Amino acid sequence: MRPAPIATLGALQEFLHERALFLAQKCAIDYCRGKTGLASYALFTEKHFLDALDVCRWETFLAVLGDLLILTEGILRPHAAPAPQSRLGEALIALHAAILAGLPAPEHRTQGWGDATDLFAARLRVASAGTPRSRDVADHSAKRLFDTLPIHSSYRELDEEVVYGAVRFRMIALSAEMQRRFAAPELVRQLLA
Repeated sequence: MRPAPIATLGALQEFLHERALFLAQKCAIDYCRGKTGLASYALFTEKHFLDALDVCRWETFLAVLGDLLILTEGILRPHAAPAPQSRLGEALIALHAAILAGLPAPEHRTQGWGDATDLFAARLRVASAGTPRSRDVADHSAKRLFDTLPIHSSYRELDEEVVYGAVRFRMIALSAEMQRRFAAPELVRQLLA
């Protein structure tokens, strides 16, 4: 049975939120478990590691959420004409802020989510000047994941391409799902309303 089309703003918001959480958590935990092997059971009981993993997952979630919204803009843009492209961008920035507003700020983000939406808005404005490709967009999330992994840098220095590959693979799959499931004209109509 095929999943239902994504035709409402609520469904779009839920999809982006769930997929960003999943990708961030899956890539971070898979890497840590793979890197530490049989010792991972002990590592995943240490508070210091779990706190660092929490930071990694949240920061990667922010990057993935932004990347998914950039891909969303690329998918929806052809259906937004003749409206100015900036209107679609502003609606997606508001959607980014709405998703974050529904989440408690994690402990390491003492100032909340405000800077995250500002950084995303700047990035979206640059990305919307071209045609976003999932592989290229994914490198932003992969870098954020790699930079915040709770494994000492000396132990992961040779694994950068592995981490990037894992994120790219999942982002390409998500992009394909988005292209299949998005009811683009209806989503654009609601976003621009």
